[in-house]
Amino acid sequence: DPIACGTTIRFEHLQTKKNLHSHHFPSPLSNNQEVSAFGENGEGDTGDHWIVTCSSDNWERSGLVRFKHADTDM
Repeated sequence: DPIACGTTIRFEHLQTKKNLHSHHFPSPLSNNQEVSAFGENGEGDTGDHWIVTCSSDNWERSGLVRFKHADTDM
């Protein structure tokens, strides 16, 4: 099934089963937002939510896509 632009998703690492996570904390190297792995087997919190942003109705394989962190709006 296609993923609609604007949908909230989670990314899960295949080997560790942890979610891509972020929060209001700057990375010490870049001063951009820090990301980490959090939760286990699909469990976590809202810091694991990412919004699909794209220019069409659905995320297309050949189209550009970005992911905005839902909690921090970045």
